[in-house]
Amino acid sequence: MRSTLVFSLAMIGLVACSEPPDVVSLSDDRYEILDGGDCVRDTITDLTWERKIDEAGLRNWRNTYTWYDPDEDQDEIDYRGIENGGSCAGSACDTWHYPAAVNTSNLCGYSDWRLPTRDELMSISDLRKAKLPPTVNLFAFPHTKNTEYWSGNDYSFRPDTAWAWNFQYGHDRVDWKKTPKAVRLVRGSALALVPVTE
Repeated sequence: MRSTLVFSLAMIGLVACSEPPDVVSLSDDRYEILDGGDCVRDTITDLTWERKIDEAGLRNWRNTYTWYDPDEDQDEIDYRGIENGGSCAGSACDTWHYPAAVNTSNLCGYSDWRLPTRDELMSISDLRKAKLPPTVNLFAFPHTKNTEYWSGNDYSFRPDTAWAWNFQYGHDRVDWKKTPKAVRLVRGSALALVPVTE
């Protein structure tokens, strides 16, 4: 009995010390590639995401955008952000003009693309890849930068800031709206999301 117990503990130790399996291959079946590769649907949340491309133009993965929304409250403090402060092609380089341009292009047959919420960005972040970023499934989301992506959530305590999701470390952070960042658009309503807590 004692030798069986020692053998069992040794086997558990070997399994615990072994290298983790390839994270990407574990979750490829979660995602459905759409429209020749331009979009991807998350079968768990039912959200459809834009996929970036490595070609010059509107959806290039290197493009950056400042956070801007002309419809934000403008009574006493300017909540709108900074218009056209990033570096991009195909639209003005901010988070209001970019979705408008993608919607005009009817990407994957849809014209309701928008900035994702923090919760939606967290839903595609794979924290198991924190030691080998970006913290995302690269099969589903090729050309993802090890950097921050704007969310649609501004920060209620500082009207000139908004929330971003960091795909290098897999967490959210508040930053100035004037700071150029990457953007990945989403569409649809999520079936269920784990909320990000502050």
